[in-house]
Amino acid sequence: MVRHILFWQFSDAVREDNRAEVLERLRASVKGMEGKIPGLLSCEIGENVAGADCDFVFFAEFTSLDALHDFQVHPLHMRHKEMAAPYVKNRLVADYLTPKN
Repeated sequence: MVRHILFWQFSDAVREDNRAEVLERLRASVKGMEGKIPGLLSCEIGENVAGADCDFVFFAEFTSLDALHDFQVHPLHMRHKEMAAPYVKNRLVADYLTPKN
């Protein structure tokens, strides 16, 4: 299994008065991918409450590295990225393989 984690900072398009709405749009978009992209086991997005250098985190699990690569170009993921683009700036990504039991 592969775990895929992204840390993002909000762009200036996200303000206090629209922050909750933006997060809900992102959550709904992410949930819209579950069960519809082969090899995507689960995914979620949430606000970072640790107070670090990122505002929100995306976490997903995939059956394999190939499934992760296929996800990157899947039309649902491409639509999600297009919708999210105005709200995000800097990002940090980490992918790792989980040990087999």
